[in-house]
Amino acid sequence: MTPRDAGHPRTVIFLGAGASKADGAPLQAELFWAYFQSAEIQNRVDPDMRAALERYFRQLWGIDVRGSLAGVELPTFEEALGILDIADSRKELFRGMGDDPHATGTQELRNHLTALIALILQERLRQHCPRHIELVNHLQELGRLCRTTFISLNYDIIIDNAIERVSIDGGTQRLPDYGVDFTPTPHSDSRLFPVASLLLKLHGSLNWLSCPACNTLSLFPGHKVVAELPSAPAHIRCQECHQLQMPVVVPPTFFKVMSNFYLQQIWKRAEEELKQAGRIIFCGYSFPDADMHVKYLLKRAEVNRTGEAPEVFIVNEHKGKKKQEREIERDRYMRFFRQKNKVRWTKLSFEKFAANPTLIEDESKWL
Repeated sequence: MTPRDAGHPRTVIFLGAGASKADGAPLQAELFWAYFQSAEIQNRVDPDMRAALERYFRQLWGIDVRGSLAGVELPTFEEALGILDIADSRKELFRGMGDDPHATGTQELRNHLTALIALILQERLRQHCPRHIELVNHLQELGRLCRTTFISLNYDIIIDNAIERVSIDGGTQRLPDYGVDFTPTPHSDSRLFPVASLLLKLHGSLNWLSCPACNTLSLFPGHKVVAELPSAPAHIRCQECHQLQMPVVVPPTFFKVMSNFYLQQIWKRAEEELKQAGRIIFCGYSFPDADMHVKYLLKRAEVNRTGEAPEVFIVNEHKGKKKQEREIERDRYMRFFRQKNKVRWTKLSFEKFAANPTLIEDESKWL
C-alpha cells in the first residue's frame, strides 16, 4: 500500500448495468433485441428452445417474434424472468404455458431465458473488457484494492474476469472472494485457487451452478457455463450425485433472493461491508424506485451502523444523458440518504472513473 493511501477508507463500489454497458454489455431493455437481431445467436439455440421462446413471447406478451419487430416494445429480461419466478413460487400456470403435453413448463422456460442471456453476453463480450480491468489495475496501483469491496447487481462476469486478470500473486491466478463456499473446488483443471478481492453478486452469476439435491454451489472461473444448459453436457452435472445443476440467476425480487441459501449469505455479507464502509461509490446505477430490495439493504446498513455516515459518490454520467433524467436520478439519491451533505453527484462517467479513481475526490467534478 502506498503511504499516501495508508489511511484510505474502506470502500464499497456498486456496479450497475451502466458499468457493464461501458464494456459492451447490453442493458436489460436491450437483451432480447440483441437475440432477435443476431442470426449467430439464434443459430446456437436448438429448435425446441426456439419454439418455446416463440410461444412464450406470443402467449404472454402478444408478440410474434417471427414477424417484423419494428416499433415493438419487448419486455426487459427482469420482467420476463420475474413473472415466471412469481408463478413458480405460487405453483401457478399461465394458460397455454404448461397445461398441455406440448407446452413448456415455467421452470424450463426460466432456464431457457437464463441460458439466452448467457448466450447474448457470450456473443457481445468476446473481447477483454478494458474499463473494468483499468479500474481494478488503478485501485491496485493506488494501494486501495485490498480495502475495496465490489457489489455487483449484474449477472455477467466482467468484473470477475478483471479481478482474476489483475490479481496475480507470484504468477498464480487469484479468484474473487464471492463471500460463499464452493463445492468441491473451482472447476478449472480441478485446481484450488487463492482468493483476491471481495466480490458480492447480489443476483447471482453466469459462472455459478447449484445442485438442487446436494444444495451445493459450483464455480466455473471465467466461463459462462449457464450458456451450456440447453444441451446439458455431463460436466454441468453435480460431481457428487450427478443431478443436473441449476443456474443461480435471479431477478431483483426480494422473495427470490431470500429463498436462496447462498444469496442470503451474500446479502448478509454485503450489509456488513456497507456498515463498515467509509465510502460508497455507485457506478452506472440509476437507483430506480422499483429496486426496493437494494434500498432496504442500504437503509439497514445506514441505520444500523456505528460511527459516522459514509461518503456517497454517484458515477453515472454518459453521452447523451438528458438534464431531466440526471435531475430525477440525483433527487432519488438525495431523498434516500440521511446525511445529504455527504452525497456527491459527480460529473464522471464510469469510463473516466475507471481511468482515474481519484477523480471522485476532486470537488470540481461534483455537481
